[in-house]
Amino acid sequence: MVAELFAELEEKLESVLHQLEALKRANAELREVIAQKEQALQEAGATLEKITREREMVRERIDKILNRLKILDLGETV
Repeated sequence: MVAELFAELEEKLESVLHQLEALKRANAELREVIAQKEQALQEAGATLEKITREREMVRERIDKILNRLKILDLGETV
């Protein structure tokens, strides 16, 4: 009777240990996925920042061109 209880306890312990190892592996995999996603997010943020700077530069150039055209237009109407 006592031997059966110990055997059952050992089986349950082995099961718990296997589950623990499986959870540790899954946790490690999830940490890797998170690290990859964080890297991708940083890259996307850098790309967005670059695009925003480029867009601002284009906007400034267009404003300068429009201002020059206004000056030309004013010169012709005077």
